Amino acid sequence: MAMEQVNGNGPEEPIDTPEVSRSEHFAALLEAGLPQNVAEKLDELYVAGECVCVCLVAHSDLDERALEALKEFNEEGALQVLVQFKESDLSHVQNKSAFLCGVMKTYRQREKQGTKVSDSTKGPDEAKIKELLDRTDYTLDVTTGQRKYGGPPPEPVYSGAQPNVGTEIFIGKIPRDLFEDELVPLFEKAGPIWDLRLMMDPLSGLNRGYHRLLYNQRSHPLVVRRENAALTHEA
Repeated sequence: MAMEQVNGNGPEEPIDTPEVSRSEHFAALLEAGLPQNVAEKLDELYVAGECVCVCLVAHSDLDERALEALKEFNEEGALQVLVQFKESDLSHVQNKSAFLCGVMKTYRQREKQGTKVSDSTKGPDEAKIKELLDRTDYTLDVTTGQRKYGGPPPEPVYSGAQPNVGTEIFIGKIPRDLFEDELVPLFEKAGPIWDLRLMMDPLSGLNRGYHRLLYNQRSHPLVVRRENAALTHEA
């Protein structure tokens, strides 16, 4: 008997297969026409998002337009899109449906150009971003093409009407790997910021080298000019 067990001829122990948890919306994804594997991958995000410690996506975050766009991909492409969507930091994304559509658009552009995202691409330091937001109490809204800090600022900073264009300043030639944690401390020296819009390149994950600042009131141009010169390493 012992020899039979050593040779694998003995009675086999049953293998416990872990039960896969599905959300209540899984059937709706299949009814919407998503392939089985794609529906399963998206539903995994739903289930993970039900955990309070994970900021992913809920079924209510995605509209019909996003699901229809996802159906236009072949199965492999749709799965890769969902992987990129999952790996994105969604904590500051207010419109996740539009963000997913942006991820799909970027994927098609990369596919057309034959390029892939480099794992070494430097993105924002989320710990430093959180530290900035905790300090200033501003909001941050992230899309695939723009990062908007403020707009409006918190009431203790400013509670009036939106400033006019006379307080708007365009900043160019900034290093492409800079984000709000380094930009805001520089430019808030010129006065309270209404909002800062950093234009992003979704193909690289870096900024496009420029951003737009809107101050609560007309700020001293020499201060802004000095900080911009220091930032761009100009005399």
